[in-house]
Amino acid sequence: MRSLILILLSIALWYFGYNAVTSKYSVYAGNILHKDYNTTLLLAQAAAIVAYLPAGIVASKIGRKKTILAGITMLFTAFFVGCFLTASSPNWLMTAMFILAGVAWATINVNSFPMVVEMCSGSDIGKYTGYYYTAAMAAQSATPMLSGLLMDQMGMTVLFPYAAVFVALAFVTMFCVRHGDAKPQAKRGLEALDIDD
Repeated sequence: MRSLILILLSIALWYFGYNAVTSKYSVYAGNILHKDYNTTLLLAQAAAIVAYLPAGIVASKIGRKKTILAGITMLFTAFFVGCFLTASSPNWLMTAMFILAGVAWATINVNSFPMVVEMCSGSDIGKYTGYYYTAAMAAQSATPMLSGLLMDQMGMTVLFPYAAVFVALAFVTMFCVRHGDAKPQAKRGLEALDIDD
């Protein structure tokens, strides 16, 4: 139960960070960076699509938790770089940042849902799916309002620090999760001895 609560909290936290950027970046890019925002968000989505399958493969080798923590680290790095972007920043830097964010998002998402349902018995999959989507959708609904309020009160440049802080908090809660990881398959016969047929 402790791991379930921690992973649901992690899900909410990284959605708070990521969705704040995706929902407010159009305003931020136009007013602060004076750049086109459509291309950068499209690049993030394209990078995520390309990364979904490799992220699952990596998780099968090193475990879901480690893969998610790597994804959170990449997402934090992208948002941390975003804190220092200005109108004079080179376009390639913003492009690289959003590609990294897309890969990170895929790495996190393709592995987080399986971790949640791994914690339940077969008859409870629907209930645990509900837990997952409640955490995700609640955060997606709340973060545009909260980030928008802070941007109104403190200025638009608070967007990326806001996102980076929530993603960093998600790393802490995810680090404490102890269950729901992929179970390694036991090797049998000659495979256990690393002997080929």
